[in-house]
Amino acid sequence: MLWQQRKLFQETEIQQQKELLSAIIESQEIERKRIGQDLHDEIGGTLSAIKLMLNAAKQKDQINQDTILSAKQLIDKMIVDVRNISHDLSPPGLAMFGLYTTIQGFVSIINETGEIEIEITHQPFIEERILTEKAELALFRVITQLIANTIKHANATHINISFKPTSDKLSISYIDDGKGFDAAVLSLHKGIGMQSIKSRLQMINATYELDTAPQKGFKIDITCNLDL
Repeated sequence: MLWQQRKLFQETEIQQQKELLSAIIESQEIERKRIGQDLHDEIGGTLSAIKLMLNAAKQKDQINQDTILSAKQLIDKMIVDVRNISHDLSPPGLAMFGLYTTIQGFVSIINETGEIEIEITHQPFIEERILTEKAELALFRVITQLIANTIKHANATHINISFKPTSDKLSISYIDDGKGFDAAVLSLHKGIGMQSIKSRLQMINATYELDTAPQKGFKIDITCNLDL
C-alpha cells in the first residue's frame, strides 16, 4: 500500500513538473512572439520607409538636404524604438537600483497619463539587495503584467501595490478596484496573461493567494523568499 502511495505521489509530481515546464515554454514563446512582432512592426516598418524614400529620391536624382533630414528623423525614431524594446527585455535600472525603485519609475510613467492612479506603499527595505536578480526580474514582469491586465480588462480607477519584507520573505500585495471576476471560472490557470504570471512565480518558488469576485475588485498576495 505504501509503495502504491509513493508511486502515485511520484507520478503526480512528474505530471506537475511537465505542466510547469509546458507553461514556462508557452510563456517564453508568447514573449518571443511579442518581441518579434515589435521588431517587425516598429523597426521593419521604419527601415522600409527609409528605403522607399531613398529609392524614390534616387530615381528622381533628388537626394538633397531635405531627404537626408527626413531619413535622419526616421533613423532617430528607430533608435528610440530599439531602446524601448531592449528596455522591455531588461528593464533599465533593475540591476542597479533593484525591484522597488524600478517599479516606482514604471508606475510614475503610468500615473502621468491620468488614466489610472497607482499607489505604492512599503516598509523600509534592507539597503543591500534582498532578492536574486532572477527573482527581481520575475517579480517585475509579474507586477507589470498585473498592471496591464487591470488597465485592459478591469475598468479600475485605482491600484495599490504594497511591499512588506520580513526577516526571510518579501510579501507583495496587489489590489485593484476593478470589476473582478469569478475565480472559480477564471483562475490563475486560465488566460495567457495569468498563466504567464503563474509560471513566473513558480520559476522562483514564490507562492500566491488570489481573492476576487464579480464587482469586488481583484487582489493577489505574493510571497517570495529573500536572498539571505
